Amino acid sequence: SPPVPQACEETGSAFYMGGPIWSAPIHHQGFVDSLLNLIHAQKESFGAYEKIHSILTVVQEELKDAPLYVSLHDMCKTVKCTPPAANLFRSAIVNAGYSVSSTHANPLGTKTNAPMSVLWDIIRSWVKEHPTKPNPHLTYANKILSKEPVLKANFARAQKALSKAQQQGVPRFLPNPEENWGPKARAGRKIGKRKVQDNEGGDTKRTRAH
Repeated sequence: SPPVPQACEETGSAFYMGGPIWSAPIHHQGFVDSLLNLIHAQKESFGAYEKIHSILTVVQEELKDAPLYVSLHDMCKTVKCTPPAANLFRSAIVNAGYSVSSTHANPLGTKTNAPMSVLWDIIRSWVKEHPTKPNPHLTYANKILSKEPVLKANFARAQKALSKAQQQGVPRFLPNPEENWGPKARAGRKIGKRKVQDNEGGDTKRTRAH
């Protein structure tokens, strides 16, 4: 039998197939730990220390057995409801007996080992407490919300829903330290519609600017 069903269990619709994906851990924990120790010991040498530290901190705390992440806002957009606060959503996951973490790939993303059926039950429970306006044209939303949740979500704040970094007030997902921060274009000078670049050997190479 196929590893996933041929149709979505929530809506009955066919899946959009994608992949392949890397299902093993994507970070080497020891390497990440050593990088954090290195930049902390030499923080004066890094102009973007806070930015680097925040990214590595999120990476360090990511769940190792969850290759993908979900977007709370995308799920709520599907059923046209106002999303709960991220901490409430993650607390409901923890209170249901599952693990949860952030992801370095998306500030609004959540990694968890909870199945999608549990996550949709949490959304259904939220909508029951915060009803939406019925709309007969929202086919997918109506199919999802018409199912009675098997799990009655508990939105009580759970300490485990917060990472160690959040509990200690370590900043995460900091903005770039300056505008257009990151790799810059190769040095050169424009002459009309052409850009002149100096090669390492001293020769001049002309490229047309787009």
